[in-house]
Amino acid sequence: MSTHFERARTRLRNLLGGEPPAGAGDRTAAIPDLPAYAWNADHLRLTLCPTPGVTDRLIALEEKGVFALLLPDVPQGTDSGEHAIAAVRALEHLLDETTLNGQRFGAMLRELSAPDLLVLSLLLRDAQPAPPPDGTVRAAQSACDHLHLAADERLMVEFLIRDDLRMSQIAFRPDADDPKSVEMFAGYLNSASLFSSFTTEEHLKMLCLLTLATLKAGGTLTPLRSELLWRFFVDTYNQLMKAYGDEVIEARTIAKSALNNTRPPDISEAELIQAIEGLPKRYLTLFDPVHIYEHVRLCRSITAEEVHFFLHRHGDLWELTVATLDKPFLFSNICGLLSYLDLDILDGQALTSTRGLVLDLFKISDPKSRLTHSSLDPLLREVVLGRRDVESLLRSAHAVEPSPAGPRVAPVIAFDNESSHRYTVLEIVAKDAPGLLYRISRALSTFHCEIEMVIISTEEHRAVDVFHVKKDGAKLTDSDELPLTEALEQAVEGLSP
Repeated sequence: MSTHFERARTRLRNLLGGEPPAGAGDRTAAIPDLPAYAWNADHLRLTLCPTPGVTDRLIALEEKGVFALLLPDVPQGTDSGEHAIAAVRALEHLLDETTLNGQRFGAMLRELSAPDLLVLSLLLRDAQPAPPPDGTVRAAQSACDHLHLAADERLMVEFLIRDDLRMSQIAFRPDADDPKSVEMFAGYLNSASLFSSFTTEEHLKMLCLLTLATLKAGGTLTPLRSELLWRFFVDTYNQLMKAYGDEVIEARTIAKSALNNTRPPDISEAELIQAIEGLPKRYLTLFDPVHIYEHVRLCRSITAEEVHFFLHRHGDLWELTVATLDKPFLFSNICGLLSYLDLDILDGQALTSTRGLVLDLFKISDPKSRLTHSSLDPLLREVVLGRRDVESLLRSAHAVEPSPAGPRVAPVIAFDNESSHRYTVLEIVAKDAPGLLYRISRALSTFHCEIEMVIISTEEHRAVDVFHVKKDGAKLTDSDELPLTEALEQAVEGLSP
């Protein structure tokens, strides 16, 4: 244990054995189990996690003198320190903010795998009064030492401190929506994450939230800037998604991974490799080890007649994962069934391994409170296996209807054969409507497209769907583009193919 931690430990014991320091007020109540937080680096990192009460916990640690010992480069009682605390408070408010900002950025914050590094970066970026970026990074090294950060965690903190202004500098420029600006920024993020276990997507979300919190703390976050920042995030995110299908999990990577080293005794290395080899690397960021091992058990020697699904509730939303071997119209049939059940698809992924194992993931809302495990079983299996016709179900429920009356919104349908060396990347932006995703995916399947990977998102009344597709095992050709565009335009307008 370092000298700093020994001194902090002694300081904590002395403080807890006597009266709170003057000026601490009631904030000490924010950390009633204070000893558990600072005996080692892991406990201090728990204190940094942006959960409700994080700001008061940090202020209490500062007032007790513990922060000065554990993180000596974090300013104590200075204007820059107050700015950092204000930025952390801005993050904390996102967790229960019900505005559009809270829905957008609060969800992003909850998705981070290491949110404590974001808080640490906000504290450290103001460690000295207006130093050059490299000086700030050097000043942060001792804090990284005290917290025993791994190499990739240090790289993330350095990335956030060094490039804290880069996103705002581009997002607020007049040419921020220029595809070249977006492509350049996405390329920069890819290079930054090249030697890190954190995904490029994680780098983007961390930098976006740091930018938002910094602007909020400085009083310069206007509604327009918030909207511009969000739009630039969405555009960059979609650009990053285009090449995700090319990055697949390799057998040698699995064999050397922590996932293999910590696997349960009932799962062999060969079974682990067989289950997840060839899936997009994105799979490893979407599921924790517990769920991955669950998938491995269920998918042992899976046959074409087997359909497994997992349904979990998280607050007001449900997460549905369907595991089966690839089948014609698979993705569109699941989307059609969800539409038939009056469920709204808010977000989702479709992942296909090189041996034909498919994992379809959906984040869905249930506005009529009808969804249960029994409402999907056995109907989901019958639909996936083609024993129930989705079109008939939808017609019987009158679920597929034209888009609501109002100004016509012309869809954006973009084909990209350059971003991926394996697939044609098809991006569709359209006004959201009941059954939209079902009709789009059915049009693709009717056109004999193989849907290998899908990333879907819905924001207010705007749907953004990115499909990685092939036809006859190859990318789409120029001659495919016109007839497929016409079919997709009909699908968007509410006309089934």
